[in-house]
Amino acid sequence: MSNQRRWQRNTLLTVLGCEGLGALAGGALLISAPDGHLMDLRTSVMHGAFTDFLTPGICLFTMGALNVLAFISVFRRLRTAWLAAGVASVGMIIWFLVEIAVLRELHWLHVMWGLPVVLAAALTVPLLPGPRRTPRGQSPA
Repeated sequence: MSNQRRWQRNTLLTVLGCEGLGALAGGALLISAPDGHLMDLRTSVMHGAFTDFLTPGICLFTMGALNVLAFISVFRRLRTAWLAAGVASVGMIIWFLVEIAVLRELHWLHVMWGLPVVLAAALTVPLLPGPRRTPRGQSPA
């Protein structure tokens, strides 16, 4: 049993779900049109870090899949939910930091999509496994 409260679980599920679906959609658009025209983006915004949006699109789509898997893990209360949610959240934080570095700018969308990810990372902490408790009078196995 985790130490996570209902509101924490619901908030974590909401963030993982929204980030996951958003990243899947954004990644799919970048993969299907690496020149960026479907998202009204120019490759010049990447300052030569990438020639097109294919590699960032694949990375973003992968992050979306990871967030969806973490959502399922938390929703089903799997023992590894803390690991899935932690990897997904930290992965998205890294995504945003790299994106900001490549674009050389902090856009309001980074704040809108990024702050909930930081919150999700914090809400993963109550899922961390603690020491196992043994009934009184029994020794741990």
